[in-house]
Amino acid sequence: LIKRAALFLSNRRLAESDIEKNKEKVINLLSDGVVAEKTVDANDQHYEVPPEFFKKVLGQRLKYSCSLFDNQITLDEAEDRMLDLYIERADILNGQEILDLGCGWGSFSLYAAAKFPESNITSVSNSFDQINFINGEAKKRNLKNIKAIKMDVNNLNLDNHFDRIISIEMFEHLRNYKSILSSLSSLLKDNGKLFIHIFCNKEITYLYEVRHDLDWMTKYFFLGGIMPSKDIFSYFEDDLIVTKQWDVNGVHYSKTSKGWLKNHYKNKTEIMDIFKDHYDDPVVWFNRWRIFFLTCEVFFAMNGGEEYFVSHYLFEKTNS
Repeated sequence: LIKRAALFLSNRRLAESDIEKNKEKVINLLSDGVVAEKTVDANDQHYEVPPEFFKKVLGQRLKYSCSLFDNQITLDEAEDRMLDLYIERADILNGQEILDLGCGWGSFSLYAAAKFPESNITSVSNSFDQINFINGEAKKRNLKNIKAIKMDVNNLNLDNHFDRIISIEMFEHLRNYKSILSSLSSLLKDNGKLFIHIFCNKEITYLYEVRHDLDWMTKYFFLGGIMPSKDIFSYFEDDLIVTKQWDVNGVHYSKTSKGWLKNHYKNKTEIMDIFKDHYDDPVVWFNRWRIFFLTCEVFFAMNGGEEYFVSHYLFEKTNS
């Protein structure tokens, strides 16, 4: 029943969309205003939830984004496959200065720090829990080449210049692409490159807004967010230009979400104990997370994974 409801709502969203009108509206919005809205709400919804919860539902790398599956491999293996794909597509090499912007629980940062001991990794998040977790893990693993710092993307202020900047599923939370891409260009070395991973729709762009009671996913999980279209960055190439682009079929995200849901069920007792210390009503929130994972599983499987999916982009400076 929940899967049918999720599919109905997704199809209704597609049917309601005036593609060109909506895209023009959002493009104009993404060229003006603050870089990110409702950053406190976004943190509370996802990133200030205790790390113990994510340890129960995510894979071993705590990768809170799409993984890359193949045949019957596990969620843990799929996480590593996607991290290796980032390294290949971003052309990351030992000895580079690397910025992981919107680093989450450090899946890429910690993986890259271990794989490239002569590189220096700067991890940026707006979540105290994530920063404390990454720095704690780095200390446990004796990784001296990684530093996690708390910083709001609206006030991005870093002294370093980087060979590579990588951003995984952060741009879906931003509201001014023109401004942030200009800022990132200034942080890159002359021959530096930016690699971005987003989820997207094949052609439509829309904002996540609470319009009615059925917009529960926005209300509880994605305030201030955006669904970008696959071609979204082609409208913002003043400072950085896309030189390569790849698509990752949405079925991979559907399988990722299914893996999270499976772990959510499997570890219900422990999760409920965690939620009792965090939420006023742990039962309600256990079910909200359950429906969230289930909805994502359905959402990214639509049309065989060709409607909503993941895209990767490699950028270089326009004057390089």
